[in-house]
Amino acid sequence: MAITADFPLAHRRNAATGLDFRLPGLTEPRVVFGLCLALYVVVAAVLVFVGNVLAGDGVSRVAIANRILFSRDPHLAAIGFVWSPLPNLVLLPLVALKFLWPPLVRQAFAGNLVSSLFMAGAVYQFLRFLQDIGMARARRLALTACFAFHPMIVLYAANSMSEAQLLFFLLLVVRHLGKWLREHSVGSLVATGMYLALAYLTRYEATAAAAAVLGVVGVATYFGSRGAARSRLALAAADCMIAITPFAFAFAFWALVSLAITGTAFQQFSSPYGNTAQLHAMGVAPPTPAQELDGAGLGVRWMLALEPFLPLVLVIGAIRSIFRRDLNSVALPAVLAAVVTFMFWAHSTGTIFHELRYFIVAIPFALVVLAVTLAPAQPPYRAGLRVREESHAAVRSRRDSAATSRIDAPAPVAFATGCILLMACAIPSGANAILSNSTNPDQAFQLQALLTRMPTREQQMASKRWLTERSVSSYIDSRHLPKSSILIDDFVGFVIVMTSDHPNQYVITTDRDFLLTLSAPAEFGIRYILVPPNRGRGSLDAINRQYPTLYDDGAGIGTMLKQFPDASDLQMDWRLYRVGAQQ
Repeated sequence: MAITADFPLAHRRNAATGLDFRLPGLTEPRVVFGLCLALYVVVAAVLVFVGNVLAGDGVSRVAIANRILFSRDPHLAAIGFVWSPLPNLVLLPLVALKFLWPPLVRQAFAGNLVSSLFMAGAVYQFLRFLQDIGMARARRLALTACFAFHPMIVLYAANSMSEAQLLFFLLLVVRHLGKWLREHSVGSLVATGMYLALAYLTRYEATAAAAAVLGVVGVATYFGSRGAARSRLALAAADCMIAITPFAFAFAFWALVSLAITGTAFQQFSSPYGNTAQLHAMGVAPPTPAQELDGAGLGVRWMLALEPFLPLVLVIGAIRSIFRRDLNSVALPAVLAAVVTFMFWAHSTGTIFHELRYFIVAIPFALVVLAVTLAPAQPPYRAGLRVREESHAAVRSRRDSAATSRIDAPAPVAFATGCILLMACAIPSGANAILSNSTNPDQAFQLQALLTRMPTREQQMASKRWLTERSVSSYIDSRHLPKSSILIDDFVGFVIVMTSDHPNQYVITTDRDFLLTLSAPAEFGIRYILVPPNRGRGSLDAINRQYPTLYDDGAGIGTMLKQFPDASDLQMDWRLYRVGAQQ
């Protein structure tokens, strides 16, 4: 069966019934999607089952999905309101299958499958974007390979984190915004708004992308319209309303639901488990101006580690867009540039932890800039055009005629080849970045332990993360305790509850009677309390906040039964306390 850039269907006619079955044909984007998905799943399996390379946030999301379905008090509000809900919701179908294959939850492999699927989808959307802008096959496949095989992309396709979902939706936004700029299709503008909303429900930094889209739509409609300034302003306002309404609805809906259930609209700022509280618990103080400058320098170095020729690509793109006067050359990269800029600001000001993953959007940003630079110039935006009503032949003819112009023609072969080779240099540079302790401190030791035969002590410790929590869970299960016997805050102890065969024996943070039980454990039938050290993130544990000395001396309500030393670099030595005199 031929592989084409379109979407043909293979026909199969049943001789007995005469029914005409249509099977999806093999197309270039579908083949690329399938190959990338297979690669990412294999890498994910190696990370999880060979190297025990587990990303904490990814594992915690599987734990959240598990508690929604299988906790002592299962309910949808157990999703929590500190972080965006979509990364947790998409896990529910796979987590529900844990009885068929326990590693989906025990090793949190459901999260790895989901991130692999979304990152393969992001590659698919990037390739379709290149098709949309008329890039020749050889160039688009080369650029797609630069994206799909970038080590940072491969890692975050396989490690269960939400970056894959964010990139997927952002590239959908770029695709449909580009369609709207070319065709002025209301449907494309609506789709842009819908994918912005889904991006926000995945990660909050999508707010920056929404602001960029709003600016692009307003400027494009105003300057692309005819008539008096007042009428053009009205048209621009109308288009902006269409683009931003789905995002605004998602923003308001999530805030109102959080307000109705928790009493706070924006838990990520006020919750004791939010980012601000975690920074404080880890001893990260507000930076001084000098420290902000150092943070900015660090952010620049990390972005260049991922895309070493990003500044050169930006200069080339700017020069070519000036000569071509092509709005798409600026408008489409602006969506991703807004996210990169926001994360750079947050990194520099100490609003977020210093982690390499926050700059992952720099990779598609650089590639989109280069793509619109190398592709034929798109037709100028004119509000009111209805290109969607033209025949495909007419559209193709118009594009072909535009390509005959010296300015509108695609970049020369030698120039394009050189630019693509610059992008390919990001692959070895990215590999060095994710394996370096200076650029990827959170995961480098884990990856090094997987790739070396003689791991150092630090690498060995990193490779043992969450093993202690699994042993705690196994020990508790071996005691065959009744329902509601153990009190634990699963903000830190999520792996313990997630890997248990009997999660209903735990009273956890999202149970609706948790606070009441915490106030008087013995009165509510609690027999044991599991508590982490009262330091670092453990200081945010609700039990430690209620009984600050419990970990050290039992706080007068319990007697220590067992301690579980942690051999990993997390140093989370759990203690099990027996409440009162119960056995």
